[in-house]
Amino acid sequence: MRWWGKIIGGLIGAIIAGPIGGLVGLALGAIADGAVVEIDPAKNVPDLDVDVRLIDDEMGRFVQLYFKQDAPSGAVSVSILVDGRGRPVRAIDAFADRGNFVANRAIERGRSEFYVPFSALRYRKPGVYTLRTTVIMLAPGADEPTTLGQTEVDFILPTHQRWSRVDFLRPLMGLCLSVLHADGSPSKRGIKLIRRFFIDSFEIPRAQRGELDRLMHEPVVDDLHRLSQGVKRRMPALQPQELLELLAEVSRCDGPPSRSARRQIKDIAIYLGIPENRWDEMEQRLDLMSKVADPWEMLGIDRAATVADIKKAYRTKLAGLHPDKVARMDPEIQELARTRTVELREAYEHALEDKP
Repeated sequence: MRWWGKIIGGLIGAIIAGPIGGLVGLALGAIADGAVVEIDPAKNVPDLDVDVRLIDDEMGRFVQLYFKQDAPSGAVSVSILVDGRGRPVRAIDAFADRGNFVANRAIERGRSEFYVPFSALRYRKPGVYTLRTTVIMLAPGADEPTTLGQTEVDFILPTHQRWSRVDFLRPLMGLCLSVLHADGSPSKRGIKLIRRFFIDSFEIPRAQRGELDRLMHEPVVDDLHRLSQGVKRRMPALQPQELLELLAEVSRCDGPPSRSARRQIKDIAIYLGIPENRWDEMEQRLDLMSKVADPWEMLGIDRAATVADIKKAYRTKLAGLHPDKVARMDPEIQELARTRTVELREAYEHALEDKP
C-alpha cells in the first residue's frame, strides 16, 4: 500500500480545512485577531460584492462565495465567525488558528469554497452569528499582504452537538467501502487495512474507535453521487486525483483491482467532475487498466462457448484457488492465488458480457 501514507502529511489541517501558512500566516494577525480588533476604517477597506450560497448537511454547512469583482491571481479569502459582541468563535485545532475558527481558500475562477462543521466549533448558544470574509494577497516583493476587501453575512448556528471525527469522515469511509465491497463481501485483510488507514491518517482517538467499527459494518451506501459530493464539500482541499489514488489503492487490497471496483471508481471520478472522455487517461494514470489480455484463454474456453460453459469453466478454475487449498502454502503462493482469483473473476464477467 505505497500510497496510503502519502495522504497523511498534515491531513487534518490541510486536506480537511486547507493549509494555514505562507501568505495566510502573515495576515492572520490582522484578520483572526481582527475579529476582536476590527480593521481600521481609516484604511478604507472596500466592501466586497459577494453572492453567498450555503448548503447544509447533517453535520455542517458548505459555503460557496462568488466574488463579482475579478480577484487577482494569488488572492485568498480568509473567513472567520464572530458572535454578537464581535468575539471570535473558537474551534478544534483542525479548523482553527490560535484557537479561533478560520477557513482560508484560494479564490479560483471568482469562487471560494469551504466547510463549517458545526460540532467542531466551540460556542454555547445557537443563534445568529457573523461570517466575516476578508480577501488578501501578497504582491511580489512585499513584506505584508494587502487587504483587498471585506464582507459580512449572517450565519445561523444550531444547537451544539458533540464533535465526532468519525461522523465527519462518513462520506470518505462510504466511498472506500463501496469500492472494497464492489465484488461482494470483502476480505478481513481489506477491512483491517482500511481501519488502520483511518485510525493512523486521521488520528481517530481510542474513545471513537468503536464508533469507527460500527460505521464500517453499516450497510454499504450505494449513492455514490451523494458520497462524492459529501467528500468534495467537507474536504475542499482534497483534489479529485488524490481521492481517486486512495480509492485505487483500496481496490488493490486483495490483489489487482476487479472489473466491478474499476467501474465504481470511474463513476466516482465522473461525480467528482472528471470528464468521461478523460477516463481512459485517468485509468492509466491510476494503474487500473485491465491486465487480462484474453478472457477466453484465461478460462480455457473458446469464443463460441455457451453461458453454461463459461460458468462451468470459471467454477472449475476457481476451485483450485480457494483459500483453504493454499492456506498452508508460502505467502507468495497465497498472494498469487488472490491475484489469479481477481483476474479470473474479471475474465468471467467479460466473457458473460460478450454474450447476447
